[in-house]
Amino acid sequence: MEVLMLGWEFPPLISGGLGVATYGMVKALRASANIRLIVPRSHPSSSLENVRIVGVDRALKEELIREGRAYDLGDLVDDLQRIPLELSSYHSIRALLEETEHPSVMHESHTVKSLTQLGSYFEGHEAYGPDIQRKVYLFSRLADLLSRNLDFKIIHAHDWVTYPAGMRIQARTGKPLVLHVHALETDRAGSEVRNGVYELEHRALRAADSIIAVSEYTRDQLKRHYGIPPHRVHVVHNGIDPRPTQRRTHPFRDKLVVFLGRVTRQKGPEFLLETAQKVVRVYPRVKFVVAGTGDAFIPLLETAAYRKLGRKFLFTGFLDRRRVDELLSMADVYFMPSVSEPFGLTALEAAQFGVPGVLSRQSGAHEVLPALTADFWDTDKYANYIYALLQYNALHDDLARRSREMASRVTWDAAAARIAQIYRGLIPN
Repeated sequence: MEVLMLGWEFPPLISGGLGVATYGMVKALRASANIRLIVPRSHPSSSLENVRIVGVDRALKEELIREGRAYDLGDLVDDLQRIPLELSSYHSIRALLEETEHPSVMHESHTVKSLTQLGSYFEGHEAYGPDIQRKVYLFSRLADLLSRNLDFKIIHAHDWVTYPAGMRIQARTGKPLVLHVHALETDRAGSEVRNGVYELEHRALRAADSIIAVSEYTRDQLKRHYGIPPHRVHVVHNGIDPRPTQRRTHPFRDKLVVFLGRVTRQKGPEFLLETAQKVVRVYPRVKFVVAGTGDAFIPLLETAAYRKLGRKFLFTGFLDRRRVDELLSMADVYFMPSVSEPFGLTALEAAQFGVPGVLSRQSGAHEVLPALTADFWDTDKYANYIYALLQYNALHDDLARRSREMASRVTWDAAAARIAQIYRGLIPN
């Protein structure tokens, strides 16, 4: 099967779980499909055997897209200029101010003389940012142009940032479109949100020939907030690559409870703080490690200091893969109090290291892992669970063992087999 896949992140250029999931999926799918992957930006080390990876940024610089071949450059720049900068759930006011002080290439439209110069628009470490709408639009136009040189029978798009590209290519080619839902705007910005991203998701979901959700939880959200009948949605849980892991002894006298991920409203930082406050009252020999950053990072840090919990928190900021593994190898409990978590790959990563989890019931990971679960707002129950795992070794060790065993069965190969089956159902005999 020839598949055109549209992604937003790919290692080593990743800022969240979407890049990790895309990599794992593509790697496993190679056995049953010929993948052509288009992403906004790629790195010389972004490569997989038998997978053609096309970064729009590098394609522009290498003049794989030539001026005037399909689109008028002036029209493209003008269209991008009409898309305003706006606050969204992906960035903070600080990011908007930085964008104003250091405008991107698109603010200087009169200086853009060639499509090659647009390649710089996808450079940098921030894959989202206040200009995300412009990036999404530019990617849709240029991914469509790049796809004209590729052979494929199916289009597979990951999350809303690639949906416009998928719909544009679907409209031009008539090829079946598969939308892979890793997260929804109602997860990121709240269940009541009805903004432009929500409308885009709503329109794309109705245009899709097939929809893949990463959990039963997400399938329920699609029905509840988008009106998508459950029979239209295939649930394919994310996986993880099996690998040897080893526990390490950490240098702290206190036990470690780890939170790993982007520090945003969606991840429940306020419930993390409330839970920590309740735990330390009854188990003071503990530290809560916050590994990650995001728009709620500074408020979390300041509130922890205000409540005199500063000595009970360790804020690491963003950690690379090696540092994440080092942290998980020392963790005593993994804590994920997300308000809405479609899956939660980090819970699987923790389970590989034999770290028992206390997880939000509003998550997909608890569908595949043995864990202690509570509603995101139930900090009393969270605190009781964490205390029990810290205090009672037999409970801790049993849950750790079962978590590690289950994580060994939740693989990307299993997910790829389900996805290949979905592909086959879309290709006429």
